[in-house]
Amino acid sequence: MQPVTVLVIEEGPEAALMCVALAKKPEVRVVDAPDVGRALKRLKSKTEQVAVAIVGTSGLGKSAELVKKLEARGIPIVGVVHDLAPAVKRRALAAGVREIHERPTRWVPYSKLIDSLVSRFITPN
Repeated sequence: MQPVTVLVIEEGPEAALMCVALAKKPEVRVVDAPDVGRALKRLKSKTEQVAVAIVGTSGLGKSAELVKKLEARGIPIVGVVHDLAPAVKRRALAAGVREIHERPTRWVPYSKLIDSLVSRFITPN
């Protein structure tokens, strides 16, 4: 299988947690950035197609901007969040975010969630 790229838009410990979960999949390359602006800058230097963007709570607050800039590049967006306000969740889904999942508090369920998200968005070559 060809390596796939996953874009992680989050910062701090949440970003680290996502990247560690993704590191368990040797076929995944990670591009990470704390916000959509820096993510787009990082993507300019990448030639491979991004399979999916996994976004945390802070990024989903700007979901209209995310969808506009990432969906235009064919990058689907999913959220993995903790205690996202219902109004923010509704706005994000209305803007075009594909899915939003509550972040499990334990490692094994969290790791399985990240694995299942990536697996569903990977297109076999």
